Amino acid sequence: MKSIDMIFLTVLILTASCLIITPNRVKGILKPLIASIIILAIVQLLIESYYWQYIPTYLLIVAMTIVAIFPQKHYNKTKERLIGFTLLFLALASAVPWAIFTPIPKLTKPQGNYAVGTKIFRWVDFDRAEDITSDPNDRRNVVVQAWYPTEGDEKGIHSSYVDGLNNLPEKIGVLPKIIFDHYDQVDTHGILNATISRDKNQWPVIIFLTGNSAARAFYTSVVAGLASYGYVVLAIDHPYEAMITQLANGEIATPIEVFLKYADGPTNFMKDRIDLRMADVQFVLNQLSGSDTSANSFLSSLDRNQIVITGHSLGGATAAVAMALDSRIKAAANVDGTLYGELPTPNEQRPFLLLESKKDPPDQYVRYEDGNQRLFEHFEGGYRYQIIDADHYSFTDAPLLLAPPTRLLAGSVFGFGNIPTMTHNATVDILNSFFYSVLNNEMCDLDSVASRYKGIIRKPVD
Repeated sequence: MKSIDMIFLTVLILTASCLIITPNRVKGILKPLIASIIILAIVQLLIESYYWQYIPTYLLIVAMTIVAIFPQKHYNKTKERLIGFTLLFLALASAVPWAIFTPIPKLTKPQGNYAVGTKIFRWVDFDRAEDITSDPNDRRNVVVQAWYPTEGDEKGIHSSYVDGLNNLPEKIGVLPKIIFDHYDQVDTHGILNATISRDKNQWPVIIFLTGNSAARAFYTSVVAGLASYGYVVLAIDHPYEAMITQLANGEIATPIEVFLKYADGPTNFMKDRIDLRMADVQFVLNQLSGSDTSANSFLSSLDRNQIVITGHSLGGATAAVAMALDSRIKAAANVDGTLYGELPTPNEQRPFLLLESKKDPPDQYVRYEDGNQRLFEHFEGGYRYQIIDADHYSFTDAPLLLAPPTRLLAGSVFGFGNIPTMTHNATVDILNSFFYSVLNNEMCDLDSVASRYKGIIRKPVD
C-alpha cells in the first residue's frame, strides 16, 4: 500500500468512525471533511488509477455524503441506528480488501552480485502434436523465460509478471481477473531483453520446472534470485497445464482438464503429466544443443556442458526423472516434490538434493517419502535439508500476493507459506551452493549454508 492510499483510507475511516461514535460533534465539520475525502479520492485516481479494493470505499463515501446533505433532524432513532450500522459495515468493508490481497505484490529481492535480465522464448515443437487440445493440427508449444546476469548499468523496463497480462481470461486459476489489474507494476527485478553480462563467454544453465498447474510467474522470486548468482535460469511453462500461458501465436492458453478420463485415480494422471513435461524438457535441451544456436547470440552464450535442473513440487520430481534420462544434466534438486511412476535407471550416477518443507505428520506423506527414497537409491551424493517453518507454498510467490494480515492468518490456520522471503533466500542460497560445487568439482558444504538460516535442519539420507 502506497502513502496516498494510507492517507486516504486513514482519513476516511477515522471520519466514518467519528460519525458513528460521536455524530453530534462532527456535524459542523462533516461537509468539509467529506469534501476533503472526495478530493483525496480524486487525487488517488489521478496518481494511481482505479483499484478494485476501493469499491466498498466509494460506497462509504456516497453514504457519508448522503448523511452530510440530509439533516439528521429528520431521522428518528431507528433510522439513526440503521445509518450507524450501515456506515460501520462499509467502514469495515473498506479495510477488508486491503487485508486480503495486496494490489502490487512486492517480490523477494535477488541477493547475488549480478543485476538480472530476462527474455522470453515461445517455441513450437513441430514434431509433436498437441494431445491436450481437440485440434489435430495443433503443435506442442513450450514457453521458456530466461533469467540471466546482466550489466549493473543496464537500463530498461522490468518484465511483465504474468504472461498475457493485457489479455487475461475472466479467471486465472481460482482467482478473478480483477486481482491482477495492477500486476503490470510488479517489479520482477528482471530487465526485459537486457544484454547478457560479458563477465563470461558462456554461463552455466539451470532448468527450472514449476509445480503442477502453476505458471512460471509464481516462481519469479526464486529464479531471479538464482540468476543474480551467475546462472542462466530457464523457467519452463507447460501450456494447457499452467494456469496462464501465452503461446507463440499470441493465443492465451489456460488449463484443459483431462483428469476425469483417469478412472483409476491420480497416479497414472500424474505419471502421464510427468511424461509430457519430460518431453518438454527434452525439447528445450535440444534447442540448447542444436546446430543453429550460433545464429542466436543469447543461446550461444550458454554453456551446454554445464546444465543442471531443479523444480518445485511436481517440477522437482520431473527434474529427478530428467536427470535419470539425460546425461546432459549434471545434477538435480527436488524442492518438495513427489515422484509418480517408476524412475528410469540412470545412465550414470550424479549428485541429488532434496530440499523440503516440514512433513508432519509423517503418515500423510508416505508416497512422498517412498518416492524420494527411491531417488536417493538411484543417485549418488544425496543431500536432504528441511525448512521446518516452511510449507509447500513457501517456495512460491503465492504468499506474497496476500496482504500481511491474511498471510499470517493463512500461515497459522492452513500453514500457507507464512515466511516466504526467508524461504526464498534460503532456497536460492542452498541451490546455488549445491550447483556451484557440482559444476566446479568442489566440496559441497551445505551445512554451513543452512546454518545461516534459522530452522533449517539436515536430515539423514536413508
